[in-house]
Amino acid sequence: MGRWTGFLRCAFVCATFVATNGVLAGQTGAGGGSPGAVVVTEQTRGGVSLKTGAVLEVRLEANHTTGYSWIAAPVANPVLMMQGRAAYQENAAGGKAGVGGVEVWRFKAVKAGRQGLQFEYRRPWEKGAPPAKIVTFSVTVE
Repeated sequence: MGRWTGFLRCAFVCATFVATNGVLAGQTGAGGGSPGAVVVTEQTRGGVSLKTGAVLEVRLEANHTTGYSWIAAPVANPVLMMQGRAAYQENAAGGKAGVGGVEVWRFKAVKAGRQGLQFEYRRPWEKGAPPAKIVTFSVTVE
């Protein structure tokens, strides 16, 4: 048992750090974010400026156990292209059910211009019901 004590202590410290700071491998800063990406959240105010080729990461709080999820509104003639599907990351809460998480959407700036990104937080099967939340970002690509 003695030889495992150091390993277990290290594992506990690492797990505590991740749970406290939300930092996982491949993410930057508290709350995550991909290296080199511009990260926006519901709290982001004002417009976002990107260079062509840059990556925009949209991180929106969600709780999939309620049936709600974020839906991106379609855009005609986009300057941002979605990179894959949105990913859901559960919050680290010691295995507690229903704690929620974050939906992560990634977009690449493919050409110069302006684009609005609008997300609606809704239950997909509730047609005609208003969304619980709407978040909009104004993005300029140079």
